[in-house]
Amino acid sequence: MNSLLHPQLFGESARIFADEVDASTNGVFNVNVHDQLVMDVDAFEALRSGLVDAIWGSPGHHHREDPALTIFGGFPFGPNPDEFSEWMLQGGGSKALNKIYARHGLHSLYCGVLPEEGGGWFRSPIETVEDLDGLAMRSFGYGAQTLRNLGVTTYELPASDIRPAFESGVIDAAEFAMPSIDILLGFPEFAPYLYFPGWQQPSTALELLILEKTWLALSESQRAAIMHACDESLRWTRDVAAARQDVVIADFRAQGVQILEWPDQLLGRLKQSWAQVIETEITADPGIAATWLSYLDFKAGKVEPTADVVERD
Repeated sequence: MNSLLHPQLFGESARIFADEVDASTNGVFNVNVHDQLVMDVDAFEALRSGLVDAIWGSPGHHHREDPALTIFGGFPFGPNPDEFSEWMLQGGGSKALNKIYARHGLHSLYCGVLPEEGGGWFRSPIETVEDLDGLAMRSFGYGAQTLRNLGVTTYELPASDIRPAFESGVIDAAEFAMPSIDILLGFPEFAPYLYFPGWQQPSTALELLILEKTWLALSESQRAAIMHACDESLRWTRDVAAARQDVVIADFRAQGVQILEWPDQLLGRLKQSWAQVIETEITADPGIAATWLSYLDFKAGKVEPTADVVERD
């Protein structure tokens, strides 16, 4: 199994999953985890070619292959981790996701959720929308689209390219992940202002992605082991990830990092920009429209959550 994303939290949860599969089958069914053996842009082909049997990552990282997947990675001003999990497991989210993946011969299982990302690391405070205009920033997904509407030039850079981009002056700011991962990239060294919490990704979904024919070929006991392991990795991410951010934020304050909240007026403009982005997206793509409707129906209470119904297969 290839873990697409950063070894911390993302990779850790993949190993929790693999250990649970091994333990629940007494070592009969094994999952070997490889960090970033292939990157997100090559994930679908790696599955189809048999280079890897499974991908551990987040649906939003496959937005190039299908834009409708972007929503499932987390989206601006969206649900928190508990709400996101409720939508995915009891409110129609997983069914909507697998309708999209079925077009590509793939099957997804919801296996984890991470808390809000930081809102961005900046060289100087951002107080008005004018401070965003002309800014060069590393950003991703719908957050990046929202910022571009307000004059930001965005770059979707991998982790290894962010420091050089800061040092060379290509970017003035960056948002990447949770604070416990950002600290490993040295962000406080060149951008001492952190806006937290972030607005652009209040939660990040984690999934196990495999070929649909592979899923169907598994025995009932193997599927049960995978679903159990997904439950355990989901539990681990919910229990561990948020608490870890609290510790790191305290460390940042002790180091002199300025932890700031977004001004209300600026948040209002960002919300307006996001509304424009999602309206354009749902108008242009029926797949995105169907996904967005699934979420809105859940949010409006039109889908009645049922505690004993978990959408896994």
